[in-house]
Amino acid sequence: MGFIEKLNKYGHKITIQQTQIYKKIMDAKAPLEVMGLDVKIKNEFDLFEFEVIYKGMVIQNNIENAYEIFHNQNYDLLDYLNYEEKQKMFNNDLAVLLKDAPSFYDEVSQTQIYIPYLEPFMNKRYINDYQILLLKQHRDYIKNYKVTQKTAAEIYGSSLYRTHFTSLENVYEDERHLCMYYDELKSIYIFKKDTHELLNKVILLDHESSLEIDRDIVKEVAYNIENYLYKECLELLRDKEYIGERTYKKVIKKYR
Repeated sequence: MGFIEKLNKYGHKITIQQTQIYKKIMDAKAPLEVMGLDVKIKNEFDLFEFEVIYKGMVIQNNIENAYEIFHNQNYDLLDYLNYEEKQKMFNNDLAVLLKDAPSFYDEVSQTQIYIPYLEPFMNKRYINDYQILLLKQHRDYIKNYKVTQKTAAEIYGSSLYRTHFTSLENVYEDERHLCMYYDELKSIYIFKKDTHELLNKVILLDHESSLEIDRDIVKEVAYNIENYLYKECLELLRDKEYIGERTYKKVIKKYR
């Protein structure tokens, strides 16, 4: 049994069903399934993939609802405005809505992405020219567009997991691996950098601890693990009382 596996053996296990992300996704299960998704969350990586889609769906719905409100509030006025004037008015409302929304810049298409399971050209229409989406062929395209659990990553790659579309926090990376931390599960997730394959996870608290975790300590733990400094890692976790003396003694035997 390796270091991580032995440390995890005594870790404080928190189920994904206890997380706020899981509860939000389950509350939105019906509209997610309308998009074509089979919403089954068996592990943490399923959780993070569905979180990306959930947050994108919220933004898409907010934009669609904002245009409906805009149209209803300005119904009489819109007859006297040309296409560009209408779009400019709506874009002013949209800018307020999107101010704090998660997004990222896609270098390939040079587009700011707010709906990560839609292609860049559809994101441009939602953000810059919403009126074109009211045309029948575009409405049908959106209606019939099917999303899978992997769609967002297939379009934009693993860089998605460095954005605000997930609750993962980047705590360490080198040429091989990317270490991300998720606080609700008190765990570091180690991904292969080129493929974003989930390689392992490290539970930072043992069953005797319920402390809040300092992000600087998380970064130090990730560094130690990635550089095989297991004894230093254990001592740090013990000194910060993230693991108890009994856990420390059980795991340290192999690394004296």
